[in-house]
Amino acid sequence: MTTRSSSGVWARGLGISLVAADASSILGNPSLHRALADGIEHAFEGPLHEFPGDAEWYLVRERSEDVGVAVVQRDAPVAGEASLWAVAIAPEHRGRATATKAVLVIERRLKRNGIDRVIARVPRGNGRGLYFMLRVGYTPLPPEETPPGDDGDVTWFARGGRN
Repeated sequence: MTTRSSSGVWARGLGISLVAADASSILGNPSLHRALADGIEHAFEGPLHEFPGDAEWYLVRERSEDVGVAVVQRDAPVAGEASLWAVAIAPEHRGRATATKAVLVIERRLKRNGIDRVIARVPRGNGRGLYFMLRVGYTPLPPEETPPGDDGDVTWFARGGRN
């Protein structure tokens, strides 16, 4: 993993930082690419799903080391909400609650920026991701609250229905 300066820090807390980055640099990092592929299903080898063009990409940094990635889309599916498209930790850095910390830090920052609700998208083939969202206090959204354009291969979650 690479080590970088703290410039561009979007949010920090709980021993981690989220640093603004561009998608191409993240996707070019083999460990972070593997983390995103595992977010589709364990050991997934196909192409990654498309992320929205207006999504914001963040490196998840722990002790000045890039250990994961988060992808957030603000004001989606509606104004005042944000969609969490990915929180993925590189395999060699898993097991330290880094993803949980990242979700909490993201929620806190978005709330300070006027976002009332965060929803999270998890592909149905990612059993570990589905369980993770339940562990961090999110529950599946009922069908009538699922964002438009959902292809049915994902489950959307929100913390207790409303954050």
